[in-house]
Parts: sequence; structure tokens; C-alpha cells
Amino acid sequence: MVVCRFAPSPTGRLHIGGARTALFNWAWARHNQGKFLLRIEDTDRQRSLPEHEKAIIEAMDWLGLDRDGEIVRQSERREIYRTVILRLLEEGKVYRCFMTSSELDALRQEQIRKGIKPKYNRRWRDVAEKDLPKDGLFCIRFATPLEGYCTIEDAIHGKVSVANKEFDDPVIWRADNSPTYNLAAVVDDIEMGITDVIRGDDHLTNTMRQAHIHKALGREVPRFAHLPMILGRRLDENGEWAYERLSKRNMAVDVNEYRDEGFMREAMINYLAQLGWTQPGQEIYSAEELIAAFDIGKVHKSAARFDLERLLWINQQHLRAMPAAKVAVQVSDLDASQEAIAIGLEKARTLRELRNELFWLHQPSLDEIRKTLPEHLGEANRAAFQHLVEKLKELQDFKPDSIKQVIKACCSEYDLKFPQLGMPLRVSLTGRDKSPDVAIVASILGQEACCARLGNALSVLT
Repeated sequence: MVVCRFAPSPTGRLHIGGARTALFNWAWARHNQGKFLLRIEDTDRQRSLPEHEKAIIEAMDWLGLDRDGEIVRQSERREIYRTVILRLLEEGKVYRCFMTSSELDALRQEQIRKGIKPKYNRRWRDVAEKDLPKDGLFCIRFATPLEGYCTIEDAIHGKVSVANKEFDDPVIWRADNSPTYNLAAVVDDIEMGITDVIRGDDHLTNTMRQAHIHKALGREVPRFAHLPMILGRRLDENGEWAYERLSKRNMAVDVNEYRDEGFMREAMINYLAQLGWTQPGQEIYSAEELIAAFDIGKVHKSAARFDLERLLWINQQHLRAMPAAKVAVQVSDLDASQEAIAIGLEKARTLRELRNELFWLHQPSLDEIRKTLPEHLGEANRAAFQHLVEKLKELQDFKPDSIKQVIKACCSEYDLKFPQLGMPLRVSLTGRDKSPDVAIVASILGQEACCARLGNALSVLT
């Protein structure tokens, strides 16, 4: 059985890159009828905050990335890691290192001066137990094999092999008596039964280190898949578009912010999946279609580019495909009819934009009318406008065609052009001089509400 996990650190909220990683793990697990687990990597107690964990889970829930089993938190598993490190010490696969921070800094500076790649020199690796200091702070380092190669089969990049001599001996247990990321991740992956580790390609070095630890513990190395980075676009100093690793300044914002901006979860899943993977011949698909088609081996090797305009377009397609009644539920505070929803969706790409497009459902304030109406209503058309208001009150069939006929009749009677009455009517009903077709707006508002708004407008003129 395929078992995947998403393992965020609650030192921040869930951004686009992390959301894509979570989505790919979820989609691969569901495609294989496997399990999708959540692990919170909160060993950094100073930077890990409960509110960040809450925001991450909230974002995952909004995206519909349902998980199996209980959430695993590394902060609750310290004794498990301690048992493993004692075992590795006993087997001679790790060793105590008493090198101080100042000594490490001096070594690094000396290596840089000589043009040597900075790397721990294994000073304490072969020191016999009897010769170790009886007291003093120490960390525990993993004894990386000195010969041969570390090789993994990556589902996206194929075989990746690095000579062991390129690695140093990483710290896997800190001097403050806590595990480092690489030890905790390996122990958790083993205990959680993880079969497939899908994460960003910036973890490739960690993967090699973790493969060594898996082998030292006598366990099979999981299958790995390293996702390409996501690039964001920004204007450089010359005013040209430049692409760089996604960050806050080029749209790597909290996923919950997209929700608050009115994006649909279906659209976010659709778009996130396309950041490195595509379904040939198909641009718009549901979560179910994604699960059925997803193949981690077909994820692209090259970097993906985040494009907000494309996300907006995809969101618009999902909104338009959704039944108007269902969209109305999403904006229930507007009390919008299906006809109004259909009009709003002609331009709106998000729920927030839809609310903005349906501004005319809210009764305009007298201040809005006072500000705009005098520009369109003067001595030349005031009498005609008052006559129009009376005719609209008397209209039996309050439908767009009938309303237009009344406006045209008043224009003909007073020798005016349609905009000379249509525009003050629009401002009176909406508070603005731009809106959808004024006859349609009036019809949707209904005769009672329409006449009430016109009454307010006339009160401004007196």
C-alpha cells in the first residue's frame, strides 16, 4: 500500500509551495487507494507556534485534503528519538563530537582561506570511548560511509547518485539533547510506514543523508520524488519581468488568503496540480478527475511558473460551471437571485469580484446619489425624469422590455435621447454611473424596491 505524508513545520502558514506538496502527496495516495498522513515537524520550539499549525490545518481542510489517522507531532516523540540515538551509539554508527562553535567557525574560515569546500573534518570520529572527555557539551554526528556512493531512484528525476566522500558527518542529535530534522524525519517515516516521500527538490541533500540513516537502521529506503521549484514573477530594476524562487514578494502568500479573496477550492486544486503536472488535452478538471489521472512519475523536471492571471482564469471557469444556485449560496449575504448571479459572472473571476459586480443589489446611500446624480439630472431632463418615475410606479409588467419601452416613451414625449433618462435612472438605483443594463437591474430589484430607491433619489432633488 502506498503511504504518503505531508510534514510541514509550523514556523509559518501554508503557502503555495507547501500546498502543492501536500496536494501531490494526497493525490498520489488517493490514486493508489493508499493513505495520506499529516505530521507536524515542530521540534523547533521557539519558532513553532500553535496558531501556525491551526492555519496550516485550516488551509488543508479548505482545499479538501482529507487525511488518514491522527496527526503526528514530533514534539511529542522525543523519547522515541532518544531510544534510536542510544541504539545507534551502541552500534557505533554515530559518535559524540565535542567540537565547539568557535572551533567549527575557525575550521570553516581556514578551509575557505585555502579554497577548500567548508566541511566538518571528522575530528572526533575515531576517538576511542576511553579517550573522550568526561564532561562538556557534545552533539552526536552520524558516521557517514567513507567509500562508495549513495544512490536513490527518484520518481521524477530517475537515478541520482552522489559519492559518499562528498558528504560530511551531519549532526543528528544536538547538544541541547534534541534530535535534528534528519534523524526525526527518518524515525517518523519508518514508524508511520511511509512508502513514498514527495517533497521539493531543495530537500535532495537531506534525502541522501536520510537514505544513509535508513540503511544504518536496517530499514528499506522509501521511494522518493523531488518536485521542481516554483518560480514567481516580479519586475526587476530595469522594469523587465524576472522569474525567481517563489516568495512573499512574488505571490507565495498564505493559501487562506486566496480563500479570503474569493477563490474556489476546486480551482486552487486544479491550478496547483498544474504547477509541475498536466493532464494532456484537459485544462479544467475536478479533484476526482485529478485523483484518477495523477501520476507522480509524470511530474515535470523543470521549474513551474506561478501565474496569477491563469489562476484567475481557471477560477472563473469553475465559477461559471457551477450552478447559479450553488454560487448564490457562496454569496448568501447578498440575497442574489440566479439571474443576478449570471450577470455578475459575465465579468467576475472570484467570489470577491462577484460581490463587487453585484454592488447594485445594495441600496445606495443618499451621499452616493448626491455626489453623482446632479451630473446627469438638470433642468433639461428633470421633469421628464419625474414623469418616468410615475410611469414606472404604474407599470403592470415590470420586466426589462416593458421598462425600456416606458423609458423610450418618456424620451420621445420630452424629445430626449435614451441616456438622458437612462443614466439618472441608473444612478438613482445603484448610486453609480456604471452598471449592467439599467432595465435588467430595475427588473431584478423588483418594482417595490426600485420605486423606493427612486423615491430616495427624488428626495435629494428637493
